[in-house]
Amino acid sequence: MRRLYTLAMTLACATAALAQPVFTNASANLNQNASSGACMAVADMDGDGLDDIVMLDMSQHVYIQYQNPDHSFVTYDYGQVDNDNQWGWAMADLNNDGHKDICSGVSVTKFLSISSRGVYTFSDLNGPTIFTQAMSMADFDNDGRVDVYACNDVGPNNIWITDANGVPQYDANVMDWSTSCSGTPGDMSGNYGSTVTDFDNDGDVDLHISHCRQGVNDPDDCRRWDRLFVNDGNGNYSDDAAAYGLENREQVWTSDFGDYDNDGDLDVFSTTHSSTMMLFENDGTGHYTDVTAGSGLEVSGFFLQGLFRDLDNDAHLDILTGSAEYYMKGNGDGTFTQINNVFPANKTIHSFRLPAISTATASRMCMLATATVMWTVIPASRIAYGSIP
Repeated sequence: MRRLYTLAMTLACATAALAQPVFTNASANLNQNASSGACMAVADMDGDGLDDIVMLDMSQHVYIQYQNPDHSFVTYDYGQVDNDNQWGWAMADLNNDGHKDICSGVSVTKFLSISSRGVYTFSDLNGPTIFTQAMSMADFDNDGRVDVYACNDVGPNNIWITDANGVPQYDANVMDWSTSCSGTPGDMSGNYGSTVTDFDNDGDVDLHISHCRQGVNDPDDCRRWDRLFVNDGNGNYSDDAAAYGLENREQVWTSDFGDYDNDGDLDVFSTTHSSTMMLFENDGTGHYTDVTAGSGLEVSGFFLQGLFRDLDNDAHLDILTGSAEYYMKGNGDGTFTQINNVFPANKTIHSFRLPAISTATASRMCMLATATVMWTVIPASRIAYGSIP
């Protein structure tokens, strides 16, 4: 297992204009230092319409910086969730009380239930112990309550269905994780990245899982195959990745869905560790074709994160990746151009979130990120606001 120790957190923002974004450092706006791992978030944690910053210091200790109406921040300490570094987390309002709750994990999944600013309870979720990677939350059974999903690196995944009290309960029957491919172990491992999406635009929740099984070099080994669990509208899920053209057999770390060609359907961008970045175009029916060749995304690296976002507000999706740090500007014609030196720090971005955080003068697109190197910890935080010339 790789040991990744982190440098710092970064928040960068840009005002709306039709040009390349320029980010400047504004770390002074943070009032709590934190050295994060892969886990951070920006979300409206208390339902007041203002984005807040959620930190996981040293991958174990939760702080929430709530944004005030004057766009300053006040920090609440939610304590240490575990003695082990958390590799994945997700947050949503599980009991519908107006405050988002947090689940995180690396082995036993932790549940931080928040009832108001600074008021909370800790508990362990039931179910099997797993080696957690990514986590996602969505209403998988369409009962009006948000449920919890966790990727397992070394075996089948976990899903918890949230009960009427707002507590997730492990359910082994929501999705069938079993695999059947000849000549390879069917241990259902290699689950790294998860994306909840309505890829086929039929109004229900589907689940895409990016697969990367370290040490497995054979692309015919199903532990490397991406999976797509398609909802039939009644909460029944089937793995139809091959039928829809998304059974990617590279070592895929992350995937994201977005309409890069502005034709009204969701396309897919993936980062891989065995090939390059990859781009898949949706034909309008949810079926995908690999259109990486000639896109400008034929770039390889040790990617840990990748997202589709329109960073420069020109109505074309751009791509941002972490660890192997790239900003690929979408040109609107199916191609992307690498733009260098966008972020004002000589530290590699590990993972990031892209919210819109208001300042005293404007609402701006922002980036909150962890910067990562091997074996080093620098306990500091960085924020950056910016403008587009």
